Amino acid sequence: MNIGIDIDGVLTNDDDYIMDTTSKYIFEHKLEGFQDPYKYEYRKYNWSQEILDEYRKEYFWNYIENEPARKYASEVIKKLKEEGNSIYIITSRHYTTENTDEGEKTRKIALKWLKENHIIYDEIYFSPDKTKQIDSLKIDIMIEDSPETIPTFVKHTHVFCYDCRYNRNMHLENMTRVFSWYDIYMKIKNLF
Repeated sequence: MNIGIDIDGVLTNDDDYIMDTTSKYIFEHKLEGFQDPYKYEYRKYNWSQEILDEYRKEYFWNYIENEPARKYASEVIKKLKEEGNSIYIITSRHYTTENTDEGEKTRKIALKWLKENHIIYDEIYFSPDKTKQIDSLKIDIMIEDSPETIPTFVKHTHVFCYDCRYNRNMHLENMTRVFSWYDIYMKIKNLF
């Protein structure tokens, strides 16, 4: 089986990191608080691009270098690989798809982070359009969290929606909600 795995929100808990660090940033810069804490990523706030860029300068690099992998992600992925599945990391993390110094730096950090967190995989794709990889790699299951992309992905493959506060209202055909990495493992066994 070909399994596609997103990084942010799936291998990491970026939403809690964003909630914690943006709260601190709001306090320190006397900004307006959450507009809607249940929205995806930075849509929680009514921030200008300038404020978002300043926030990212302060917190983005720390996140991508130091945020730990979700509990048991490495262990479950190793089991899946040992059972003969192909593992593809497919991400559109900020900067990674750009042909810039920031893009190169972000890609290198992602590769180093995956190695340090013992996440094994066959190939990694930094893609602005994950649907192309889903189709070309014939992905059987895409593990994703984004409420913006899942409605498209379910038209191409079965999606395991990693449960997060911002995607809880999604109920789609060809989608299975998952709550942890061992939950993913058991549901793969049950579905396939």
